[in-house]
Amino acid sequence: MKRKLILPLLLLSSALAACTHGGQDAKNTSVFQHLSITDNGDVIVYARDGGNARISARGELAVAGKPVPVNPAQRQLLQGYHADAVKLQKDGIATGAAGLSTGIHALGAVATGLASGNPDSIDAKVNARADKVDALARVVCKDLAQLYADQSKLSAAVPAFAPYATIEPHDVSECHAD
Repeated sequence: MKRKLILPLLLLSSALAACTHGGQDAKNTSVFQHLSITDNGDVIVYARDGGNARISARGELAVAGKPVPVNPAQRQLLQGYHADAVKLQKDGIATGAAGLSTGIHALGAVATGLASGNPDSIDAKVNARADKVDALARVVCKDLAQLYADQSKLSAAVPAFAPYATIEPHDVSECHAD
C-alpha cells in the first residue's frame, strides 16, 4: 500500500483547503504561504517582510494598496501570473480533496479487509485511487513550476513586483521530489 502517500495528502488537503494568511485577507483561501486568492478573484502575493501586492485578472497591480502603472507587455505578464496562480489554487484544492477522499477510502478498505479476513484486498483498493492522486499532485507541481517561471519574468519586467517573488527554486524541486 502507498502508506507514505496518504499522510502527506491529508496534510496537503488541509493546507490547500483550509489555511489562510493573516491580516485583512485572513478569510481568503490560501494556496500556500506566498499567495492567496480573494473572494473577488484577486491574487494577493506576500513579501517576506509581510507586505502584499494585489494582482487583478485584468492585470492591474497594486503594491501596499497603491496602484502601480504598467505598460501593455507588463499587464500581459500580470494577467498570466494571475491566471496561473488561480490554476494552481484550483488544482491544489482538487488534489487535496482527492487525497482526503483517498484517505477516507483507505480507512474503509482497511476496516473491510480486516473484518472480512482478507487484508490482501486492501492494497488493490487503495492503490488505484492513490495513483490518481499522484497524477493530480504532479499537475500541482507543474503549476508551481509555471508560476515560478511567471514570477521570474514578472519581477524582471516590473521592479515593484520583485519583493513579492518569494517562490524559490527549491520549492519547485521539492514539490517534484515529494
